[in-house]
Amino acid sequence: MSTTPDFLSHLNPSQLQAVEHFCGPLLVVAGAGSGKTRALTYRIANLILKHKVSPENILAVTFTNKAAREMKGRIEQIFAQQLAQQKYGQRLELLPEDQQTQLRSRVYKTITKPLWIGTFHSLFARILRLDINKYQDEQGRKWNRNFSIFDESDAQTLVKSIVTQTLNLDDHKFNPRSVRYAISNAKNRGFSPQEFEREQSNFRGRVIADVYSHYQEQLAANNALDFDDLILVPMRLFQQNESVLSYWHQQFYHILVDEYQDTNRIQYELIRLL
Repeated sequence: MSTTPDFLSHLNPSQLQAVEHFCGPLLVVAGAGSGKTRALTYRIANLILKHKVSPENILAVTFTNKAAREMKGRIEQIFAQQLAQQKYGQRLELLPEDQQTQLRSRVYKTITKPLWIGTFHSLFARILRLDINKYQDEQGRKWNRNFSIFDESDAQTLVKSIVTQTLNLDDHKFNPRSVRYAISNAKNRGFSPQEFEREQSNFRGRVIADVYSHYQEQLAANNALDFDDLILVPMRLFQQNESVLSYWHQQFYHILVDEYQDTNRIQYELIRLL
């Protein structure tokens, strides 16, 4: 596909500057509703149309599944319009419905599907489905590619079982919900159970670290990860396995992050490593 003259004509000068940036880091700072996500979407299209970057070499990270769907929809619309102009000399919406469907199907197969667009959790879960067998934690625990993902309800149930049954703790002093929150917070700070324990200066903290350790043991026994692991485990995998990191580093020529200011420590580290 080649660009049509009006492809970027409706962007304002600031948006156009961001969209046409090609190599090297770029940070866009603008207020809500100013078109940052729109600019990111058009930048993806411009990378493919103008610079001939293959869709599979672009990683675009959003913070919600809704944002990812909207971005894919916008990109599909842009490329379907390009095809409509090239093949029929008309705007997409003026074509018969069956021709519109054919063009959208072609765009999906060649552009939208190969693109890596999604949330941090969905994208790095995809990577783990391919490479988690190359990872082991500090205790030598391993997972295989058909791992299951515990939702928050599953995680809460497991923590409660460890608190009240495995360790026979008083669930008034060690409320399972609060303990689960502490474990989640530790993972979002990048701490393993052993690292978290070393940070604790009081009895309560050390007990929670013990719950965390049992929690990880049970997850591994069930070949399961929780939602936080979908970020922490890829970071650990990249840090401990240089060949895996090198593969994914070479896979993604361009990395774009929507709402970058909302990234936490682990998410930032993942992007930095890639």
